[in-house]
Amino acid sequence: MPRTFDIAVLGASAAGYVSALALAAKGRDVIILDVPGSATESPLADWMPADTFGLCRPLRAVRTAGTDGAFRAVCFYSSDLGRQAAYRQRSIAGYVLRSTALLKALDRAAGAAGVSRLRPRQAVEVHLEEHAVALSAGTRTVRAALLLIARDRPAEVVARLQLPVRAVPTAALTVFGLDAPIGRGKCRGALGGALHVVALSEGERFGMFFTAGPMLHVRIVARAYTASGEHAGPAPPVQPDELAELIGRLQKADMLPPRLELNKAAAALWRPPGGVALELETHLAKRTLLVGTAGGFASALAGQTLDPSIRSALVAADVAERALRSDRPQEVLAEYKTQWRDLLADRIRPTGASLQMLMPMVLANKAMAQRFARALLYGENL
Repeated sequence: MPRTFDIAVLGASAAGYVSALALAAKGRDVIILDVPGSATESPLADWMPADTFGLCRPLRAVRTAGTDGAFRAVCFYSSDLGRQAAYRQRSIAGYVLRSTALLKALDRAAGAAGVSRLRPRQAVEVHLEEHAVALSAGTRTVRAALLLIARDRPAEVVARLQLPVRAVPTAALTVFGLDAPIGRGKCRGALGGALHVVALSEGERFGMFFTAGPMLHVRIVARAYTASGEHAGPAPPVQPDELAELIGRLQKADMLPPRLELNKAAAALWRPPGGVALELETHLAKRTLLVGTAGGFASALAGQTLDPSIRSALVAADVAERALRSDRPQEVLAEYKTQWRDLLADRIRPTGASLQMLMPMVLANKAMAQRFARALLYGENL
């Protein structure tokens, strides 16, 4: 008789690995299918608030191998770089990392925990059956009692599963980033230990830069905005010359090295589904839950995906474990909606305030700098 796994996870993202590791720790038979997906998460350097590690045991286990250092401060700069403000913590505020290193560390941990991993060469077709799910790739079929989908855009997942929902919100965020090698020296030391946020003079966008190991990471985050804080529609574009112009100004202000090895740099554009989870009608299909960016779990303020994705994965793993023990699994899976909202809704909500209004106040008022930094890090109210 063909093997039927307890859980299949579609998508080898951080959320996918965390959910698999959490379920494997409870003795469940889990398989991860490493499939490509839309660009919703950073493939470059990234950051994550420290309290995510406190909540997530699988993540704590790979912190040494999967991160490049900690930061305790968030520094803000005016668009002309002439003014600045800072928020500092005595405790660690967050960690910087390279996405590939984190995923490799999680993959090794999954292998050690007995999680099966498969990288299909063909596109995977999902078949939701009454008593199981079947994932077909070419001539191979993987069967599991339950499915967690942990990668791709919500709209694409909903369409593929043919869920009976109204229009799915599109991503209202665009992030364009670049990793470039940075040598050891005075500049690298000065940049370490902090996230650096730069106000931009036009539109609802800001720059961010930090170091992660030997890499300098610079990005521009652009978001659509409505005064009501409701979903504002398609994400605005970010052009490569905007990032180049920001890097040039930072170099001119001696905040970055005058020469960067751009021939060894890597650039990427991604569109996090910021706050989309709050507007998505359902995260539930037959024997299936949507987690991570597939469920729209990303910060609407900064496009942070790791923290909300991982939190959604932990909730999904808990719900899935209880569903496997129930004779009414679909009813148990339906509890996911209320559970994730209790844990992380505040972390992904839109701020309801314009960046063009906020940044001058952040630079002029120490208390406002603290509030904005904590909203950025932990989703606290402004």
